[in-house]
Amino acid sequence: MPQNKSKAKLSFLDYQFIFNLGVLPCAYFAFKLGLYFLSLSGFDFPLNLILFVLCFIQFKNASLYTCYKIILLILAIVLLYHDSYIPVLTSDSFDLHGDTFDKISGLFQIVMGFVNFTYIGIFILLAIVIFFINDFIKLETLITVAFIYVLFNNVHTNYLLAKANIEDVKEQVIDSVDIPPQLGEATDANVESYLQHFLDLEKKRVVTFPNSLPNDYESFDIVIVNICSMATDDIIASNMINHSLFKKFDFYFDTFSSVSSYSTPATMRLLRANCGQDTEANMYSDRRPECELVTSLESLGYQSHVYFDHDGVYGNYYKTLNQYAGLPLKLHPLDRLKPQYTSFDGSIIYSDASLFSAYINNIANSKTANNVTVMNLISLHDGNHFYGDKKSAAYEPRLKLLLDDLERFITELEKTHKNTLFVMVPEHGAAIRADKMQIAKLREIPTDKITRIPVSVKFIKGKDEDSTPVEVKGFYSYMALSEMIKRAIETNAFSLENATGKISDVFVDLPQTAFIGEATNAYYMNYHHQDMYKLKGSNWERYHK
Repeated sequence: MPQNKSKAKLSFLDYQFIFNLGVLPCAYFAFKLGLYFLSLSGFDFPLNLILFVLCFIQFKNASLYTCYKIILLILAIVLLYHDSYIPVLTSDSFDLHGDTFDKISGLFQIVMGFVNFTYIGIFILLAIVIFFINDFIKLETLITVAFIYVLFNNVHTNYLLAKANIEDVKEQVIDSVDIPPQLGEATDANVESYLQHFLDLEKKRVVTFPNSLPNDYESFDIVIVNICSMATDDIIASNMINHSLFKKFDFYFDTFSSVSSYSTPATMRLLRANCGQDTEANMYSDRRPECELVTSLESLGYQSHVYFDHDGVYGNYYKTLNQYAGLPLKLHPLDRLKPQYTSFDGSIIYSDASLFSAYINNIANSKTANNVTVMNLISLHDGNHFYGDKKSAAYEPRLKLLLDDLERFITELEKTHKNTLFVMVPEHGAAIRADKMQIAKLREIPTDKITRIPVSVKFIKGKDEDSTPVEVKGFYSYMALSEMIKRAIETNAFSLENATGKISDVFVDLPQTAFIGEATNAYYMNYHHQDMYKLKGSNWERYHK
């Protein structure tokens, strides 16, 4: 009897190796190889080879073979995700807001964002074609040849990269004394060492404002407009890069990093602009008055004002800015502003045009001098509805409306003939365009597409002057704005007789900052012309755009 049981087990596990794939396995590997050759996906050679070989095994027992095919299907789906450029998702990827309907809708949008119907259609079409030609062409042989090509291609590419890194080991990517050189090839250890060295250097950098205003100081107001969800890439994608607003500025920064890809830390960095780039963890654990831009200006006699198009309640936004960045709790009353949108959390977002009009009436047209006003606008935030409408508003028309309102705001400021230093500095981008690793609207990894923002400056003088915007070239972040404002004060920039130099001198040799992004769970940087990222607690990896 034991011998018969042993034979039964062997019979149950009996299998054969047949060099023949079905339609779906052929379509799967042809599809994956196509994505790889088009640089749309990675291709883990050992794992794919193992799966490829396993597909040739057939069990004689029907039930066992069915279970085996189900296991292969699961492995194929997991490997497809593994080879894709989609990073490992964390809980922040599904950080949904609002009521139950909005949460379900948001989750549906995120899930559907990972579903590429074009790829699904191509796969189905490929399977149909293979179904008809499989009897005439030995596709298994072609796929095997493709595997061999992938192997030799990987070996050759790794050789070329190693050779290039050896020859380029001492290259300094950015020519600035403010930015440490990048030494060695882009390994996890080297990139992590560079990040820590960068953060150590940034701790020592501080912009120190003067103790008092210059003699015969020509007073001027400062308006800082902080805009949620407006990166340079969003403006380009919306075909608004040639909007007439941008021609009204005197200076614009070619490459300015918001560092953060979310609102609260981004605005905190702006308000703590006197100091070098700090980590999010440090910003949320320690207030440093010497870093606070508004606090420094208040010590010189500037009167501070806060104008939001929202109440600042969600996520303790306003409270956090006050607690850790010194923004005074004196929000301009919202009750006289016109409602424009309803936010994802159900709160009202007020008209930016009416907010700008309130500033013109209350401050620009007043006789008070030396005002500093921080404005925060969230009219471009994802999920906003036009007031009274339940459907989310598209990004492009909201962007055009905001740019039109900003242009009119500057025109009205010019009409007041009051000296004003106007600074437009967005928080971060909206990520309206996807890349290979992040779907549209996902900002978990702070890539340069999300953190490169169009920071622009205008000196509004006592009389209107036409000017052509001047590009400020280099790699900049918030410390450059703090230094620029400090110099404008020290040089008495608005004085016609007593200025110590031209306004353009204010922008010469501003402090630069390495372009390194940080989100709650991720870092991002370019190291030796390679985009790199890491999820906190993990290793640095190549980011595929």
